[in-house]
Amino acid sequence: MALSAGVIKVTVEYAKGLKDTDLFSKIDPYAVLKVGNQKFRTRTLQGAGTSPVWNETFTFNVINENMLEITLFDEDVTRDDVLGSASIPLAKARIHKEDRLQAPVIRPKSLRQKGFVSIHLKFEPNDALLTPPTQQTPNAQQASYTPYQTPQYSQYPPAYPQYPPPSTPSGYPGYPPAAPVYRYPPTAGYTSAPAVYPSYSPYPPAMPHYQAAPPAPYGGYSTPCGYHH
Repeated sequence: MALSAGVIKVTVEYAKGLKDTDLFSKIDPYAVLKVGNQKFRTRTLQGAGTSPVWNETFTFNVINENMLEITLFDEDVTRDDVLGSASIPLAKARIHKEDRLQAPVIRPKSLRQKGFVSIHLKFEPNDALLTPPTQQTPNAQQASYTPYQTPQYSQYPPAYPQYPPPSTPSGYPGYPPAAPVYRYPPTAGYTSAPAVYPSYSPYPPAMPHYQAAPPAPYGGYSTPCGYHH
């Protein structure tokens, strides 16, 4: 008979008669619960010894899973010791919606029972777990996809507005007219060279020449003018 899918709540109530692995103190037990790939851990009860009480509840989704695995540990500083494990079938709880049992704890090496753990199971059917999540087909995904549209930009920026030329303020004279351009008259050409150019002497004219008086006759002297004996 096919079992209904649903949610099962597992309550770890307590344990008794566990193996005491510590020589000088009480053990610090905790439990690890596993259903399929789902795993949970109780809190560690420091110094609780071989009869710990947890009363912790954990929720598992079950479809084809029919076994609950519980492993009990003693927490230590260096390495945690395995106290034992228990296997609990879930079929009865899935059929009757509830179950309570004391599962024997089996030691890992000797495979002998050492204590037990008390478990309470409560099942709630949920057929929605059988329905896989809805997945869109490639066509539907393509239909819902809107390709990105590249915005159109103008190749050149808009032209700047043309501003009118600056106007002359009212009552203010404009620029003065340009100064007239004066040109030299054409150079008159000589028709012919002058016939005769005046000659100039580079030296001043000679002083007037005075002729000396003729010498007096030999043997006599002439009396200078105005000189009397």
